[in-house]
Amino acid sequence: MFNNLYLYNKMLQHHDRELLQEAEQQRMLAELPRPQSSLKKYITGRRAAIRASLPFSTRQGNQGARTATGQL
Repeated sequence: MFNNLYLYNKMLQHHDRELLQEAEQQRMLAELPRPQSSLKKYITGRRAAIRASLPFSTRQGNQGARTATGQL
């Protein structure tokens, strides 16, 4: 297969180093914090549902407050 045993061993060492580097990268990626996208979607959905269930919009509420204080 390989005539030069020295070069074959060097190639194996290089391959082993690459595998170790890849494993280290995977380990480092696994330690990173995961995004909380599902939590953000849940909170955003709940806020939208609460806003929709309010009897008046925020704009109407602000106008009512101005009228009560005498400001137009």
